[in-house]
Amino acid sequence: MSDHLKNLRVQAPAIYSCRSCGMCGNKMTSNVPYVCPLREVTSGFDHFYARGKIIIARGLLEGSLEMTPDLAEAAYGCMLCGNCMTQCGATDRTTAEPLVDTVGIVEAMRADLLHEHPEWVAQGYHLLLAATRQYDNPWGTPRSTREKWCRGLDLPRTAQDGTGVLLFVGCTIASTPALHARARKAVAVLRSVGINPVILGRDEPCCASVQRRIGALDMARDMVRRNTKALNETGCSEIVALCAGCANMLANDYRSAGLTARVRHIVPFLAELLAQGRLALHHEYARTVCYHDPCHLGRHMGIYDQPRDLLRVVPGLRLVERPASGPNTLCCGAGGGMRVFEDGARALEIATVGLLSAREAGAVEMVTACPFCELNLDAASRSMPDGMPVLDIIDVVHAAVEGVKE
Repeated sequence: MSDHLKNLRVQAPAIYSCRSCGMCGNKMTSNVPYVCPLREVTSGFDHFYARGKIIIARGLLEGSLEMTPDLAEAAYGCMLCGNCMTQCGATDRTTAEPLVDTVGIVEAMRADLLHEHPEWVAQGYHLLLAATRQYDNPWGTPRSTREKWCRGLDLPRTAQDGTGVLLFVGCTIASTPALHARARKAVAVLRSVGINPVILGRDEPCCASVQRRIGALDMARDMVRRNTKALNETGCSEIVALCAGCANMLANDYRSAGLTARVRHIVPFLAELLAQGRLALHHEYARTVCYHDPCHLGRHMGIYDQPRDLLRVVPGLRLVERPASGPNTLCCGAGGGMRVFEDGARALEIATVGLLSAREAGAVEMVTACPFCELNLDAASRSMPDGMPVLDIIDVVHAAVEGVKE
């Protein structure tokens, strides 16, 4: 069989489960002001949201459409946030899972475009892949700089008894000096409960989430296979990830590849320590904050309550919610490679809307649990005349543990 549309063909059952009802573009309730953030900041034509993309996929499979540069642009104009799947009424009667896997369909379309017509894929995506080949991370950071964040912390590199906790920092935090303090704070919080985490430093691999989302599925599979072996060799029984994208990738793709360690994002890990009485949040943090659910952590991993559980017990903190929160949360705008799409202009527009909604709810700070969300929301805030501070939940927990004013 020809390799033509080899990835999209796998998604045929999902593609033909769509009835083109338009719920993914037109649903509106008190908790769902709209479904697709990209549609709201563009002209709103069908190809900007799920129904249109699925119609395009169907046309490709049936031969009524051919790949074109315009089609490539439509395929990459998507955050892969999955809100369309959450709001879609087409669900399995037994499992209640969505029948229309829009995220999988768009990823497959991107993969086939990269394979068959790479010249139509924006240069920014090719640069991410070239950096991965050269540096083993999409941001082009040499391995020698990936452990700058942990200098002076004297952290172990292997588990001594087969029960160690591996702190998986992720490429974005390790490669962004402005986020290095985040990882150091995470270490301080873990040490406050008697956990001295194992790290891999310069040898920590890229999880392959970015590569998969932009369509380099074969590259991502190779990375997962290679990394699974390396992670198993650490001897750690648990992996705690600081990045929501890393956590989602490790917990799902790596599990099926044979990863033996349990994987959790640091938020549910800390929430469990709090429930056990091991984590003490004594110091006041007197701010009104809004929590933004990262798509990888929320819709893709089902983690909504634990971040709020942590925030609600911080002395002095007041948590407010936007109308669209939890499963209905609107993406920050940075998912699915959107910081490359149109040079990130749409990503910033979407983030700005989210910040304004938080302000209308009474928040003076935005808190999230994903470096991609934080960076995009912070960039949008800085572009506003009256933006608001954007923090990671680790900042708040660390302040409540150590008594350090953020």
